[in-house]
Amino acid sequence: MFDITWIDLICLTAVKGHDIESVRRAIGVESPFRRADQVRLDRNPPPELVTISSWSEGILICQRGSGTRCAKPETLAALAAGGRSVMTACWHDRGISPMWPGWENLLALAADGQLLSALDPSDVPGRRFGHDTAALDPYLAGARFDYETVPVRRMADQEIGYGAEGSVTVAHWRYACITALERFMHADLEESMVSPDNPDHQFILSTSLPIPPIPLSEFMHMPG
Repeated sequence: MFDITWIDLICLTAVKGHDIESVRRAIGVESPFRRADQVRLDRNPPPELVTISSWSEGILICQRGSGTRCAKPETLAALAAGGRSVMTACWHDRGISPMWPGWENLLALAADGQLLSALDPSDVPGRRFGHDTAALDPYLAGARFDYETVPVRRMADQEIGYGAEGSVTVAHWRYACITALERFMHADLEESMVSPDNPDHQFILSTSLPIPPIPLSEFMHMPG
């Protein structure tokens, strides 16, 4: 497992049944990101960037920073259409989508055009919804979801992260999300998938969300 739990704004989405080109169409890629596009990042608001990489027998979609495209129900519905399956893990303190009930963090599994289970991993046990709310359980078996303050020794002029002086706070639920993704894909997460050196893996997203293939109320199966 490549440790990305220190990154505070990230969305990782693992997809089975897609290739990179079909993922690009499903999530609404506008164009590949090129060096000439760097100037666009200084605009307000800047365009959303996404990294798309092959992972095991599927695809990993990564957004770092303010983007939450693949955690939105519209995108999950598009990715899970046509017999495909998708799992997304997102932690994001600016909110994800009004469709999620006030959650800033998300772990969700969808397949065959249905949201099977969704939860806020920082609030377990908590509210879940979907067509099969227990569907995430095999991927989370044995996982911890608590916070833990761990003492550390600080060297001179060394930053030790957030937390009390001489300590860091470990969010175990973030490790649980990565474990779930790795179990879903039967493969370890690698650093190159999150921060690839190959610029051909980066794309600019359009400003429009995908049009879901079915009504979101039918896809999400939220209780009234």
